Amino acid sequence: MHVLILGARAPACLEWARAFDEAGWTVSVGDSLSQPLSRFSRSAQHFVRLPEPRNDPTAWVEALATAIETQRINLLLPTCEEVFYLAHGLERLTPLCRVLTSDFALLHRVHHKGHFAAMTHDWALATPETHLLTDRQALLALADEAEQWVFKPAYSRFASQTLIRPYAQQLTKVQPSDIAPWVAQRFIEGRELCSFSVLIDGELRAHSCYHPRYRVGRGSGIYFQPSAPKSVLRFLEQFGRETGYTGQVGFDFIEDLDGRFHVLECNPRATSGVHLFDNQRQQLVSSLSDKPKTLLEPTPEPRMIALAILLLAAPQRALSVSFWRDYASARDVIVQKGDFCPMAAQVLSLAEIIVRAASRRCSLLAASTADIEWNGQPLSECTQ
Repeated sequence: MHVLILGARAPACLEWARAFDEAGWTVSVGDSLSQPLSRFSRSAQHFVRLPEPRNDPTAWVEALATAIETQRINLLLPTCEEVFYLAHGLERLTPLCRVLTSDFALLHRVHHKGHFAAMTHDWALATPETHLLTDRQALLALADEAEQWVFKPAYSRFASQTLIRPYAQQLTKVQPSDIAPWVAQRFIEGRELCSFSVLIDGELRAHSCYHPRYRVGRGSGIYFQPSAPKSVLRFLEQFGRETGYTGQVGFDFIEDLDGRFHVLECNPRATSGVHLFDNQRQQLVSSLSDKPKTLLEPTPEPRMIALAILLLAAPQRALSVSFWRDYASARDVIVQKGDFCPMAAQVLSLAEIIVRAASRRCSLLAASTADIEWNGQPLSECTQ
């Protein structure tokens, strides 16, 4: 059996490549970057260079179809936001192999933060009060009490533009519109948790939840401390029943000071919680095809991106005993026994993203997803 895993730049792709390799599959990884992380893993036998999906979705889908046919791919597995372009091309691709994703309409509904909030409004575990903002008037109506709200684009990732309890003056640069809507979500103080789950036709097959103890700014977690709140698990079960979702999905939650959970947003893709199954990779792969006897649950031990921890978290905590205790207790998700090349590949991948950021005059974070993200634009009009 042969799998093509997309989003080779992502550590999640590296995890899946190792999982399929351990399960005896032939593994190909694909990306529009030329030096993505997973390309250099011993678990990846082939690399497929793809065009940029955001720039030309049709060419990207056709390149995938060619790769599927020439390499005799059995399963196509997305890990990042290329999943939207993949769902858009399902009619072309599903006759060629199995594609692990839900349909485009459902992905759009959960990706849009306002639509997702409306969907979960009356669920047992729901979003905080959320308002969709499509013009300045709607925004200004909340300006006097801005300190009670969190403002973010309806289509966004990594909290890159999120304004948490801002001053009214900070809202002057926010220009919501029908084309680029924002949401205002009531601020809830508490502890943030994230999840990763695999669902097939709405049935929950694997599920993990974790606290991102250390982060890159307010965005991506780089240290993953497992947690297992029952209310989060019940939320995922209800999500599956209500939507019939197929694929990987992650959610962000907040546990308030009274111990109640609230769901903040949905990420219809792989998240870092996939690393918490690295002690049962073959079972994770099997769960995509066969229902496990019991729900696949994660390791209780923390995982981390060690290089990011050392470069971004350690300098501010060099004298902290608890920090170094956390570091010593976690396993790196990038460099593992018998697979050391991804260590150097991190530098190569970062260098390529730095070049892209410079050429496109954007931040490193924006450059890391600029070619694959989808922000609500009609796919027939996707251009950079």
